[in-house]
Order: sequence, then C-alpha cells, then structure tokens
Amino acid sequence: MAIFPFLAMAATAGCQVTNTFDSFSQSLNELNDGMSAYATERTNDGPDMGSANLPKFGTGDAFVFDSGRAVYVTQTSGGKIFWNGGGDYSFVTTDDFTLPNLEWSYTDKEGQKRSGTASLRDGSESIWPLSFDKQVRIYTTSENIDPETGKPDQYQQWLSCSVPATETVTVEAGTFDTYIVECARYWQQWWMQTTKWWYAPEIGYYVKRERNWKSGQDHSEELITFGPAPTKIPAADRKRLAALVQATLEDTLSGKTMTSKGNIRIAVTPLKTEQTDKGAWCRTYRQSLSARNRTSSQIKTACRTKSGWVIEDDVAGKS
Repeated sequence: MAIFPFLAMAATAGCQVTNTFDSFSQSLNELNDGMSAYATERTNDGPDMGSANLPKFGTGDAFVFDSGRAVYVTQTSGGKIFWNGGGDYSFVTTDDFTLPNLEWSYTDKEGQKRSGTASLRDGSESIWPLSFDKQVRIYTTSENIDPETGKPDQYQQWLSCSVPATETVTVEAGTFDTYIVECARYWQQWWMQTTKWWYAPEIGYYVKRERNWKSGQDHSEELITFGPAPTKIPAADRKRLAALVQATLEDTLSGKTMTSKGNIRIAVTPLKTEQTDKGAWCRTYRQSLSARNRTSSQIKTACRTKSGWVIEDDVAGKS
C-alpha cells in the first residue's frame, strides 16, 4: 500500500517536469521572436502608410539588383508564380515573396542538379495585409533532394515575421515609401537566418533586401530597374510591340508618342532622325512597357531598309 502514494507522486512529478519543459520552450520562443508580453512597444518614425495588400505579378515582370541578380516571371498559373533567376536557376513562389520558395532547382558549380520544395504547416499566419507592428508565426516543412541518391532530406523550420517600421528609402530605381518586413528563421530553438525587405507598395515589390546568416555570410542588394522585360513578355505582346515600333518610326514625327493598350501598355516615341554616310535613314526612339504599376524603358535605334525598320539589336555583328 505504501508504494501507491510513491507512484502517484512520481507520476505527478513527471507531469510537472513535462509541463515545465513545455512552458520553458514556449517562453523561449516568445523571447526569441519578440512576441512576449515583455517585448518593448514599438514606435514608428517613418511615413504613415496604412496597410498594403499582396502584390500581383505577370509574365515578363523583371527586377534587376545592384548585386548582379536579375529575376523575371516566366509564367503564372493557379496562384503560383514561376521565376527565372539566371541560367537554369528556377523557382516557384506565391504572390507572397516573404515565404520560402515552393519549389526550386539549379545546377551547382560541380555540375550537380540541386532541387527542393517547401510547404506551410498548420498554424501558420500571414503577414499580409502589411501594417506597422504586425507580427506573425509561420511553420514550414522543406525537402532537399540529394543529387546523388535522389532521396529527400526533410526538415521543419519556423519563422517569426514582423513589420517593425516604415521608411522612405532612395535606391538607383528611385525614391519610395516602404514597409520594412523582417523574418527570422529558426530550426528548433536555434536562430539560423534573418531576411529584411523594404517593400514599396507603389511598385508591388521590394527595393532593398538584407540577409544575415548564422554562418556570418551577410548579403545586401538594392533595386536598379524594374518593369516588363521586352523579350520576356507574352508572344502576343511582343508582336504588338514590334508592330507599333514599325508604324511609329514610319509615320510619326520626333517627340510624338504612339501607344497601344492591352494587358501591357506600350508607348513608342521617336527621339532623333539622322541620315548615315551611305544614305540610310536611322531613328533613335524610346519604348516603354507598363503593367501592374511597373514601367520599363529602353532607348533603341533602327534603320530603314527595303523590308522595313531594322533595330540595331537585330543586325548580325552589331554590338
């Protein structure tokens, strides 16, 4: 009979230890991501921006950064955005660029094909719509495919994301009012990496990004230019652009703009007309492509031939 009270006490102690450990883990999580009741209340000295909804993307949307990185949308389908990040590096996202890539693949320096996937787990929250001092938790499951065995290596992580401030920033692409969005990534209780974006609702993308890793390999970049890339937009829009260039250069005076409206708004403006030493007439012009409040512009030159205006970029041997 004496043993029963002892067993009951042991069971109770075991429960207390488990509960204490769970409580400690929860408290550690809260301290890690600044979401506890003891976190300092934030103040914001940046512009008052209200809230911002998810951005939208379309085929041909491109963004170029001073790090040398250039990305563009190859297609959109079923709520997924398919991107090219240079060479054979491809990845898939949702409209929410702050989340881990849903899919990705590339060939490494040793010629091995690397790929993987990620998905959200139950309990994940969304940082959108953005607003000052918003804080959420995101739980993910990721898989890296071993290039030699083809077997997946699965692991789980969680992210603590917040909007700590707004800020007006100037980069080569322009001056923008931005939300600062910060996501810290953890494996179990260990901090692994933090990414900070300066998101500009005006163009629906971030104009600056900083990344810090546990390994100390930090990286930052700023936006140089953005907008629909002429060679990456849908075929129907490329055809419409070519037709407008031909018609404008043939019949329009310098300084006058001709436009074509569609999913992408196209504008062509002749800037200068000259005759070469061999008697050929050449015109310098600006073409602008606009979609989703993003505009790209290019200055080009074309010369008149018997078959129409030939853009210098299309002439073999020309730089």
